[in-house]
Amino acid sequence: MDGSRGPLRPTEPALAEPTLARPRLAKPILAKQRGIYRERAAPQVLGRHVECLWRHQLPKGPTAPIAVVPDGCVDILWSTHGLVVAGPDRVAAFPVIAPGTDIIGLRFRPGVAASFLRTSLSEIVGEVVPLDAFWGPAARELETRMQDGADADRRADVLAEAVLRCLPAASPPSGDIVATLAHLRHGHQSTDNPIRALAAATGTSERTLRRRCHEHFGYGAKTLDRILRLQRFLGACRKEPSAALGQLALDADYADQAHLSREARQLTSLSPAEIRRQLSGNRKAA
Repeated sequence: MDGSRGPLRPTEPALAEPTLARPRLAKPILAKQRGIYRERAAPQVLGRHVECLWRHQLPKGPTAPIAVVPDGCVDILWSTHGLVVAGPDRVAAFPVIAPGTDIIGLRFRPGVAASFLRTSLSEIVGEVVPLDAFWGPAARELETRMQDGADADRRADVLAEAVLRCLPAASPPSGDIVATLAHLRHGHQSTDNPIRALAAATGTSERTLRRRCHEHFGYGAKTLDRILRLQRFLGACRKEPSAALGQLALDADYADQAHLSREARQLTSLSPAEIRRQLSGNRKAA
C-alpha cells in the first residue's frame, strides 16, 4: 500500500489496515481462495461501470494471512462494521479480517470509480476509507438500509441501487483513459515507457495522460500495465493449471519465466508456482 493519507485514513476501519509488511509465519492465501467467495453480475444498466457484485464469507476458526492481489479496481465493501471504500492497490494488501466475517462488495471497473466517488484515485491508493468521506449522509443512510437487508442478496441489491442513483451525475471516462485501458489490456505491446506510446496513440500529451491516469487509476500507466499483466497470469493459471510456468509467462506477455517470478513476488509476495498451486485447488482446505 502507499502509506498514510492523513485525514482519509479511517480511525476504526471495518477491515484492518492493509500493510506492506509481508507475513512471516505462513505464506498468505490468495484472498479469493480463503473461505467462500462468489461473484454475480451487476444490473445491466450498471454493466459498463461495475465489474461485479460479490460476497466473501471468511471461515470461522484461526485467522490465516490472506493476500488481496492488485487488479486495477476499486471496491465498496460492507460488513457489520460499516461501509468502506478499498482504494486501488499497487501491490498486494494483507488485511487482518476477523474469522467468520461476511463481506458484501461492489467492484467498479478500472478507470470508473473516480467519477462515482468524486475524487482523484491517487488520493486513496492503498487506503481503506469510510464511504461517508465521499458520500456523506447518503452513505450513512445506505449503511442503515444494508443493515436492515433480509439477506446477503438483498444487501448486494441495495448497494447496487445506491450506485445506480449516482449514475446520472457520474461522467464516463474520457476517451484517452478508455483507449489507455484497452491498449494495455491487449498485451503484446507493453514497453518500458508505455505513456509515450499511449500519448501518441491517443493524441494526448504525455503530461496530460499521466495526470489523467493518476486521477482515474490511482497510478501511472506503467504500474497499471504490470497489474494487468499479473491478472493475465492469474487467468492463465485458472485456464491451464497444468501448463509449464514458462508457457504461462509467455501467455501473459512476460519476457520470460524469470521476469514473471520477479513481478509475482514484488506484487503479491508469492512465487508463480505457489500462485498456480493455490489457484488449481492443490492445497489444504482453507
